[in-house]
Amino acid sequence: MRDLVERSKAVATNTLGELRRNWRLLMAAVLAVGAVLLAIDVSDRQGRMDIPQGYAVRMVCEPDPESHLWNGGCERIAADISRSDKPSIVELYQAFVTVHHTQIPSPELERQFRSDPCEQGFDLDTQLKGTRYVFVPLRPHFSGACSRAQVETIMAMLDDRDRALLAIEREGLSHAALYAGALANLTEPLVILGAAAVVAALFIL
Repeated sequence: MRDLVERSKAVATNTLGELRRNWRLLMAAVLAVGAVLLAIDVSDRQGRMDIPQGYAVRMVCEPDPESHLWNGGCERIAADISRSDKPSIVELYQAFVTVHHTQIPSPELERQFRSDPCEQGFDLDTQLKGTRYVFVPLRPHFSGACSRAQVETIMAMLDDRDRALLAIEREGLSHAALYAGALANLTEPLVILGAAAVVAALFIL
């Protein structure tokens, strides 16, 4: 009995010694697991919001007696609306990046807005009239645009985002979408920089 107690104490002592020597690796592993679980949880919530938005894109472009008032631009995403195939994991990953990690307009385009001269006689309401971009949720993206070229660039970015929403909507609440969204969250540049800073801090201490 005494030998068993002594062996147990020895095992406990060795275990504590290993934990003291490798606490940095243990802490890094705990943080990594926590980050993955958080990314999966966020991905689940994102997907549940994206599916109704993808469905809304379809509804806007459906035939309607008055659809000529707002369906301009629907032809640009018509091919994606008609798709019924399941997107690949790569397409889903890119879709989550586009929807949740891409700014519209991009910072580069915003800088261009500030530096480029405005187009003479430009009227934003005229440019958006009769198009699907006239709806309130999309309108703020055009704030500051004062030329047709700028408006067309923003429209193209919104088209890409809506194609991404349609891809997520086609996939639905599946494990593939969940993991693709989690990977998109984990590979966000700010997340990577934050992880690198935490790891550096652990091993500097």
